[in-house]
This record gives sequence, structure tokens and C-alpha cells, in this order.
Amino acid sequence: MFNQSTGDEIITANLFAGLGIVVMERLDDGSFRMIGSVPDWFMRMNQDTPPMEDGWRLEKLSLFLDNFLIDAEYFWRENVEGALKSGPWTESELLGECYLEATAVCLGSRKILLIEFPSTVYEEKHSLIQKGRDNCLNYLGSLALVEEELLHNAFHDQLTGLANRALFMERLKQSIEHHLRCKDYLFAVLFLDLDRFKVVNDSLGHMLGDQLLIAISRRLKLCLRPVDTVARFGGDEFTILLDNIQNVETAIQVASRIQKELTLPFNVGGHEVFTAASIGIAPSTLGYDKPEDLLRDADVAMYRAKALGKGRSEVFDPSMHTKAVALLQLETDLRQALNRLEFRLHYQPIVALTSGKITGFEALVRWQHPQRGLVSPAEFIPVAEETGLIVPLGYWVLSEACRQMRAWQVQFPEISPLTISVNFSSKQFLQNALITQISSILQETGLDTRSLAVEITESVIMENTESASIMLSQLQAWSIQLSLDDFGTGYSSLSYLHRFPFNTLKIDRSFVNRMGIDGESWEIVRTIITLAHSLNMKVTAEGVENIAQLDQLRALKCDHGQGYLFSKPVDCEAAGALIAENAQ
Repeated sequence: MFNQSTGDEIITANLFAGLGIVVMERLDDGSFRMIGSVPDWFMRMNQDTPPMEDGWRLEKLSLFLDNFLIDAEYFWRENVEGALKSGPWTESELLGECYLEATAVCLGSRKILLIEFPSTVYEEKHSLIQKGRDNCLNYLGSLALVEEELLHNAFHDQLTGLANRALFMERLKQSIEHHLRCKDYLFAVLFLDLDRFKVVNDSLGHMLGDQLLIAISRRLKLCLRPVDTVARFGGDEFTILLDNIQNVETAIQVASRIQKELTLPFNVGGHEVFTAASIGIAPSTLGYDKPEDLLRDADVAMYRAKALGKGRSEVFDPSMHTKAVALLQLETDLRQALNRLEFRLHYQPIVALTSGKITGFEALVRWQHPQRGLVSPAEFIPVAEETGLIVPLGYWVLSEACRQMRAWQVQFPEISPLTISVNFSSKQFLQNALITQISSILQETGLDTRSLAVEITESVIMENTESASIMLSQLQAWSIQLSLDDFGTGYSSLSYLHRFPFNTLKIDRSFVNRMGIDGESWEIVRTIITLAHSLNMKVTAEGVENIAQLDQLRALKCDHGQGYLFSKPVDCEAAGALIAENAQ
């Protein structure tokens, strides 16, 4: 009501003055500051106290308020926000017998007095001070409602109405404290992340995505007891606190019930939507004293569930945390490795099966870790993909591979120009600046565009078919060779294959390895070769390891082979020696 240093404060105080009510504020030094206009009766009672520059300021009130101030001071020390202290007082010293009323108001740290000198006797049913007091109560009542709403918003998610992170963490803290006092009390935290929720947002829009989140929150509450807490942590992540459970099996059963409930379709804006969730479970039996640690482990278990195929739940065990810490260290080392030039390229020859001559190499990145030695690409490439480091790493590989191939071409001018094949991840391949980067690297290294082969997998195409088609067409216009890697292991849609300008299909090693074991793999290889040739594409078989496989591939008229039968991936010096030997 009386907000310091605002025009509204003065207006409100002046309205009170018009009703014969004095508005004062108790200052820290014990004096009183008048707010707004001063009624005539107060000026007559305080003729010896002229107003100061900043308004009326009284060092001491008349005796009629002494007793009341004792109660008011006690009330103010209690600092009960929005409460009132009031009462009638009789004054006879200055103006004869008269009746006064005073009300103390506590507004946070501010101490306000309302004083009235009624024109009629106190017994009048509705005195002006009563009206002023009622106005104060109405105002303070509205303040309480606002505070209640603000308090609710501070601890609840505005979209779903569920508890938010702050409230969940507070209740989790209480559960941990309860468990530390009473070891028989058990609880568990479930960390839930929706699988492929981004697809819903991208296809139906964020508004319908929000509707789906609301519908999911309702289903989650149906799966729980009133004593349990479900919270939206943000985005498509939810956390659940299962209170006072018997054992970890109870948590597993609840997770299973949630999984079953979420598999039922949702009707969102007239669309039938299906979803699933990966759930991590962290039980209190592992012994926690910090909410953050328990929540962290539930999160780790959730990511483990995602890694194992999504749509499932996993219970945390300490080995998961050890792996998570190692993964974090790997990411840190990976970032430093780019700056420290710890990466190396190895080259595996690609051989023409009819002549046995090397026609090119595939560049394969290796990481020479200063402490761990040679780190497998299977370990660090997924981390590079997830963190986005694959983009700068990929450009380094491209630049180094092109530089090395141009150096070999200069060193061995008598042989037909070799090609260098470089793998591109989806994040790198769909970069807007890809063509510019490739053009710049080719100009810097002096490598002819026809000597570069860009390799991508089927998943890169399917992630964004339209963008991939445009990019492939631009690369083809530059006479850059295009290879579809690991064919047969991804979507393998024959209907889309003719739409893209690939020069080569590379058969995955898993089919080549089983050619002599089962007839099905042999038939798949035969079909791929026939299909590719019908589309004027060459075929390279990966993972050729023995003569029997080589003979079968030759019989099927496969164009090229790559594998340990010819050579394992080697460093640039060894690769140069292979070229020299091949030139003889």
C-alpha cells in the first residue's frame, strides 16, 4: 500500500488525510515521518512542531499514544507481514475530552501508524478509522493471494502444474534426511526422459508438443500414490520420488507400470501420437547424503537405458558412475587433443579385384593419447559425435588426407591418380559451409576434385533426405566421387537409391565375413552387386580377409576390395611403401 518513494504512496496517504486520518512511518532513529497531507486536527494538536523540508517529522508524539506504542513496538518486532494492531485511546490533555484511534501496520521492514480524530464519539458504529482499517485489510488480503500464487509458481511447473526442480530437490533432501535417521525407511528416484520427443515438436509444432507433455504428466500421476512426488525437470525430462517403498523391486514395478501406460496412444490435436521413455532408477539403499548425487546417478542410469535401446529402465550401479566419470575425462581429453595435434591418420588400401592394383586409400583417424596410447575410434568417435567435436575433427581429417594424397601423387607420377576416401558424419555432412570448406581445402592442398571420394552412411541420408540430396548433387557437380558406406546395415531402401548420384556402394564387412558360412549373406552380396551395376555404380567389398572370400567376390564381379587380406590400416610411411611396391 505504502511503497516507498512512489507517487501511489502519496496519493493513498492524501486520501487517508481527506478522511481525517494521519499516516506516519516509524523511522530507525525512533522519530516519525508524516506521509502525504496532514489533517487539520493534527496540525492544531501539534502547533509547536512545524513541518520540516521533507515533511512533518515528530521526535515525540503526544502522550495519548505512549501506551499504544508499547504494544505497537512489540508488534513491529514480531514483523508479521500484513497483520494489524489497533485500538481506541482517550485524550483529554490538549483539546478536552476526545477520542482517538490508532492502527499499527507492518509492511515488511516498514512500520506504519494510522491515527484518527473522529468528529463524533467513539461509539459511532462505523468510524472513519474503521473504514481505513478495512481498506488496509482488503489490500493486505489481496497481497496474501498474490504471495500465495507467487509461492505456488516458485515451486511448480507452469505448463503441467507438476512440482518443479526446486520443490523436488527439497523433498528429496527431506527423504535423505529421513533415511539417515531411520535406515528402515527406503525410497527411490526415477529419472524419465521421453524418447524421440523432438520428432513430435518438429512435426506437429511446439504447441501440440506442450499438450503431449500435459497429457503425459497426467498419466504419470495416475501411476503413483498420493505420497509420491512427480516433477517436470525441464523439456521432456521428468523425475519421480517414490516415498517409503519396501525394496528396489517396487521401483522397478512402478517403472514398468509407467512404461506400459506410456505405450498407449495419445490424442493430441486430432493426431494419434505414440511415445516411450527411458527410465533410470537410483535407490536409497546405495547410501546418499546429497540430493544432487542421487539425482546424478538416476540420470546416469537413464542414459544407460537409452544406450541399450530406449523404451526401458535400468537400475543404477556404481560401475555406471565410474564409466560416466571416465567418459567425462575422455571428452575433456578429446577437446585438448584437437589443440595438441594428437590425432594421426592411417590409410587402408582399396584394391581393384581384377588386377590386384591399389586404386586408392580410405583415411581412418587414430588418436595417440599421451597417457593411454592408441585410443580406438570406436571409443572416441561416438563422443566426438555427441559433443559436436566431430565437425572440427572431420575437417582436420579431410585436410590432412588431401594433403597426403597430393604428396603421393607428386611422389609417384608414373601411376594412375589414386583417390582418397574420407568419411563424413551427419553433423559434418549437413553443415551449410561444407562445400566452401571442401573447396578451400582442395585449393590449399592442390588435390584434384576427382581424386577425392566422400563417404557417408545411409543414416546420414535418412536424417535429412532433402538436404542430403542437395549436398550430394553439389558435390557431384564438382566431380567429387561419392560412396555409400556400410550398405545393407542401415535402412537399405532400394526405392531411394536411384535418386542419389552415388558412384560406389560399399558392402558392409558383416555380409562379406559370412559369405562362406550361410547362403543368405552370399545372396545379399550378389543382390547388392547386381543392383549397383544396374545403376552404373561400382562396388567395394569391405572386410575381405581370406582367399575364399576374394574368389567369391571375383566370381560375383565385385569391382574393389578392402580388408586385412590386402593390408590393415597403416601410417603414411607404410602406405607410401605399399604404393611404391604396387607401382613395380
